[in-house]
Amino acid sequence: MKIKALHENCRMPQLATDGSAAFDLFMPVAGEIGPSDKYQKPIPLGFSAAIPPAHVALVMPRSGVGSKHGVELRNTVGVIDSDYRGEWFAALQTSHPDGYRWEAGDRLLQVFVLPLPKIQLMLVEQLDETERGAGGFGHTGA
Repeated sequence: MKIKALHENCRMPQLATDGSAAFDLFMPVAGEIGPSDKYQKPIPLGFSAAIPPAHVALVMPRSGVGSKHGVELRNTVGVIDSDYRGEWFAALQTSHPDGYRWEAGDRLLQVFVLPLPKIQLMLVEQLDETERGAGGFGHTGA
């Protein structure tokens, strides 16, 4: 996947280990979010990318900053389509009462690049039956 640097501190996304499922994203500048910063401007990530056709990039918080510091994306998950060529941004918020501060180069987010099957939608009168059927939330006992 091609990455275009748009900020002097841009670092290439990278896998932390051979078994990593997602690429870590490095913040190009220091910043902070407070517990009441629900409507701040999206934060630029310092690069744009050419996602391969028939793929999608899903941006999410790294598990450490999410679980320890309450950092999350305002829209839950960032979806970057394969035909988007603009700068990537993240709308961050935190549920931690002390807020969260990061330095340039910190890894707050990660991106999963996944293939998308080509699916054709069909409007039908009936669906095939399954053992679960229409059982919804809590149907399996959890």
